[in-house]
Amino acid sequence: MMDEKQVINNGKIWMIIGIAIAVIGLLFTIAMSVVSNQNINRLTEQCEKSGGQAEVTEHGFIVTTSYEFTCVK
Repeated sequence: MMDEKQVINNGKIWMIIGIAIAVIGLLFTIAMSVVSNQNINRLTEQCEKSGGQAEVTEHGFIVTTSYEFTCVK
């Protein structure tokens, strides 16, 4: 029979793993949002330099957000 001092509480380990996964997911979401915004800004500047007007439409909700970019000349 195992001594009570040798038993590891696996619940705490799974909580730490879950929190780590949530933090990594949040950081990834923020990073992708920043990259998307930079790309939209770059495309908008290129469109305006070529004499057009940029139209950006957003589809989805938070995690599933996607953007549609069109340059109207």
